[in-house]
Amino acid sequence: MVQYSEMPELPGVVMFKCERLRATLAVSSCANMWRGGNRDGIERLERCKACPVGAVHAGETAASMSPMMGQCICARCHRGATRLVGKHLCVSCYNRQREFLVGANSKGTAPTKVGQLTRRRIRYLSGPDPISLTLDHSRDTMELVVTALRDSKKRVTFAFHSQAQLTQQRLF
Repeated sequence: MVQYSEMPELPGVVMFKCERLRATLAVSSCANMWRGGNRDGIERLERCKACPVGAVHAGETAASMSPMMGQCICARCHRGATRLVGKHLCVSCYNRQREFLVGANSKGTAPTKVGQLTRRRIRYLSGPDPISLTLDHSRDTMELVVTALRDSKKRVTFAFHSQAQLTQQRLF
């Protein structure tokens, strides 16, 4: 629970105690730091990036609180990378995918490091907007989940459709 107060030395400036930074901050400073960490990508404000208090102070009620948002993380191997090919895969995973698609590695033999890559689709909410994400070559559904969390600027909500729900939808 955040408690707000005013200091006698700074009349009219609303302050609060920030637990993440272990400091007393003005609400306006908190909002600016949250914006700097999320929109401007300022590295020193990394702790402010997924802060729900900072999002409220900045007036963003549907902001993504995922620590993966905006990070350079490979969706397939979940490791940090210096660059992503196609804004999706690290160079190593891209090379393994290419070998799978060609059917041969650099030695000319069948690739063994990548399992089956198939087409997958998930649906999720990005803020209030329904989004459908489809990848032609993915190893598992978690790859799509990481992609959604990493690339969405708004709060992401996933839902599960059971087989019974899908059958019921087809009947009506």
